[in-house]
Amino acid sequence: MPQPNAATATPAAPAMLVARQPILDREQRLFGYELLFRAQADDQQARITNRDAATARVLLHAFVDFGIKRLVGDSLAFVNLTRNLLLNHQHLPSSGKQVGLEILEGEKLDAELIEAVRTLAGRGYTIALDDFTFGDGGAEVEALLGLAQLVKLDVLAHDADGLAAMVQRLRRYPLKLVAEKVQTREQYERCLALGFDYFQGYYLLRPENVAEATFGENRLNVMRLLAAIENPDTGPDELDAVIRNDAVLSYKLLRLVNSAYFALPIKVKSILHAIVYLGLGRVRGWVRMLALAGLEDRPAELLKTALVRARMCEQLAARMPRERQEMAFTVGLFSLLDALMNAPMDTLLEKLPLPEEVRAAVQRGEGPFAPLLDEALACERAEWDRLADAGAHAERLANAYLSAIDWAEQVYSFAGAQAAAA
Repeated sequence: MPQPNAATATPAAPAMLVARQPILDREQRLFGYELLFRAQADDQQARITNRDAATARVLLHAFVDFGIKRLVGDSLAFVNLTRNLLLNHQHLPSSGKQVGLEILEGEKLDAELIEAVRTLAGRGYTIALDDFTFGDGGAEVEALLGLAQLVKLDVLAHDADGLAAMVQRLRRYPLKLVAEKVQTREQYERCLALGFDYFQGYYLLRPENVAEATFGENRLNVMRLLAAIENPDTGPDELDAVIRNDAVLSYKLLRLVNSAYFALPIKVKSILHAIVYLGLGRVRGWVRMLALAGLEDRPAELLKTALVRARMCEQLAARMPRERQEMAFTVGLFSLLDALMNAPMDTLLEKLPLPEEVRAAVQRGEGPFAPLLDEALACERAEWDRLADAGAHAERLANAYLSAIDWAEQVYSFAGAQAAAA
């Protein structure tokens, strides 16, 4: 894929392991991200022993080193806080704009903690109660509920009746409710029916219906386009004809190539000119992204996640030949093809003439590209211990993941906006 120009290139990030998980509203629009993190120690087997220091460092890292807007855009960034860090809030950034503080279940509730939370709320922090339970109740619980804007409920910690009872009880307060650890579409539908305001979990990365592939016209057109550009016999002239056959796609591609993102020294005037100038593989990659960005009724965060995976796989393949790097990019992008197309992966891959190595990685988790995708998924899920146990180089992965997020946000601001405007 094309690299950012010198003005937008991402500097190397410090060795802070940070993942982000989106929190979406009832229309599947982004509300914020929970930041999952671990400070990297010299010993790869080390585990966090000072959670307070790790939390303070990730906030400083997000605000100063990497930049909060590059990490979460204009949305909120949520982090877990211990009682100790709440009481010693002078270590936190002075302004709470764009930051949500999650107060953990089980922290001792007393007047000192309530006063600290009140101070932080006054500094602009959004207060969320994580894995909330009423416990024995009391004045402290009531005071905390009065200061909070959100309550997060772990849907896996309650049976159906218990979850419904909690929602009903909490509706007496002027709060927004977040269903977290929503793993399946069935769980999401139940939480939606219960009236939750926001949703967090891996349900987003799964297709809604996988029993059979029923494509509307929009998805049929995308599949036809993907099949044409993945055909190994498609050379520059053939790719030019495929793209020019779609007037909207041609317009979006030329507008993108001539945008500030590329900052090319010349104006690209035709599709064939773009193919010759940028290369066949790179144009193929951009067409894949523009096609998937044009899918109707799919959450923006789903495409962003696919872009992060794609870019990270490409970076992890940096020592491979250029053609192999492009294949690694395709593996990451197509790893969410079933969720993007809302159809079974096997059915989709039957229709696409992909190289066997790409198919093996996406379909079966096998072959030379599978370890790259596995590392990208582990970073996405904050599975730092598993990576350390496998001997992975944490600093390399941290840099690749944060760089991939930055790149994906830049690209989506072009590709997603172009698709929406078309």
